[in-house]
Amino acid sequence: MQFYNRTCDRVFGYAFERCLNRADTMIVCREAFIDMYFDISDLRTAPNVDYWQRKQVDKTLRYLVRKNRLSLIHEKTLADIPDSLTADEKEDLWRRINRTIDIDPWRLVPVPGRTSVFTVLADQAASDMSYMSPLDIAKAAGIVLLIFAMIGGAGFGAYCFLFRGSSGGVEAMEEIFLDERSYDAYNEESRVRVTDEDINRLIREAFGGLDDEGGLSSHSAVTRNSSKEPVYTADDAINDRLKVILDEILTDEMSDTERLWAIYYYVGTHIRYETVSDRSEEQLKLLRYYFKHQTGDSRHYAMLFQSLCNAAGYDCEMIKGRFVLNGDTEFRRDILHYWNRMRLNGMYYYYDCEADTDEFGTQVREYYFMATDGNTKWSVWNRDHQ
Repeated sequence: MQFYNRTCDRVFGYAFERCLNRADTMIVCREAFIDMYFDISDLRTAPNVDYWQRKQVDKTLRYLVRKNRLSLIHEKTLADIPDSLTADEKEDLWRRINRTIDIDPWRLVPVPGRTSVFTVLADQAASDMSYMSPLDIAKAAGIVLLIFAMIGGAGFGAYCFLFRGSSGGVEAMEEIFLDERSYDAYNEESRVRVTDEDINRLIREAFGGLDDEGGLSSHSAVTRNSSKEPVYTADDAINDRLKVILDEILTDEMSDTERLWAIYYYVGTHIRYETVSDRSEEQLKLLRYYFKHQTGDSRHYAMLFQSLCNAAGYDCEMIKGRFVLNGDTEFRRDILHYWNRMRLNGMYYYYDCEADTDEFGTQVREYYFMATDGNTKWSVWNRDHQ
């Protein structure tokens, strides 16, 4: 509330500069403050509050324009922009924000001697239900009942397994160890003898040609490290676009490291970061969204990198996990994140193109390019990924 009171006039001025009419400005202000509420942690990395709020207003405005929620009719000139809002206008805007999101600062404040964890949770649930439709409440109740049924079923199964009475026979697990017939066909001649020469050959194949900084030497063959044949999607139009990209960035003279860096750099410089509300992980859906908008979040970075690598003959997959922010401080925060894993020369290499790229696609670093257990990037990778 203090943050709102101190900056409301300034945010209103930003919005009015872009909308030039009061109705749209109030809508943009409301949505911008809601976005600030959810993205408040990003303020730590911003140069200053003024820059961060301008960026939030611009992001909100673009979203509302795409959704056709603004009239965009100019009512006044820039010279008529008000310096401040009246007290009634501030109060009205705050009521609009409160109707959209529950940010009552006193709702969960414990009362000494009267508050317990159960009353806090009950208060939270009651407050959240006030914003839910009857259908949403019914769905939530069904999920709760399903969870209780699953817990009860698991408990009953554990009870039957641990406390069932003995039937006088031999248990299934004991039968495996007591049945001597299992060993009749086994003898010393059945063992596979592995010589020292075989072991050294396997080690050379697995680790030969690797440098310490995160890659394969220029003499490594693609056919040894890849799935040999390109792997494409089920959509011919998408496949044609992937082929065009690879033809533009890859040459036959490139080593594996150079080919993978070319793909990594292409992905980093051809996607602008944007949060996408749809949480799908389906390959074609993510690729179609990227080719239509050239924007996306970590899923789109990882899926485009995976698809290009597979089309180039590499065995690459997308991994879902958590990215650790401020891991060495009290402000540690884990966020849902996606990256890639690839098998080369018998070793797993990890890639995180989205984390190595700025949001505008103008810079691609190498902190997470080909990180593997054994090179200098591995400690940084382990620190930031879970």
